[in-house]
Amino acid sequence: MKMLAGLLLASTLMAVPAAASDSPIAGTWTGRLHDLPAIKLTVNDHSGKLSGDITFYLLMLEDGVWKVKGDAHVDLINPRLEGKEFVFEVPHAKKHGSTDPAEQEIKTFRMQLTGKNEAIFKNGPEGSDLIVRRKTD
Repeated sequence: MKMLAGLLLASTLMAVPAAASDSPIAGTWTGRLHDLPAIKLTVNDHSGKLSGDITFYLLMLEDGVWKVKGDAHVDLINPRLEGKEFVFEVPHAKKHGSTDPAEQEIKTFRMQLTGKNEAIFKNGPEGSDLIVRRKTD
């Protein structure tokens, strides 16, 4: 009986990572513009409870060359799947670099899943779309 209980426990523990890897959203997603990183989104899925963070890279054109001039790393607020869309909010500075709470707003982002490891990151209601890919290694 102890042997059976041990085997059941072992098989249950081995199934947990497999279930997490089957998540349609968990992992690290990256998007690039001008051959530079634009966003890096990390999503964790713990039995359906989603969490994570995102890094936005500030790209600027200097002397005809695009450069990464900084980044902002923030935790996701209320991450959730709505059908084939991953939706989350983040605090967003109204002015780049501002940490004044009075100059912060909550911005909603959507990511439409188009394949197992590919999605379209929607940059707000009037923003442009960005193809993002999930890291697979």
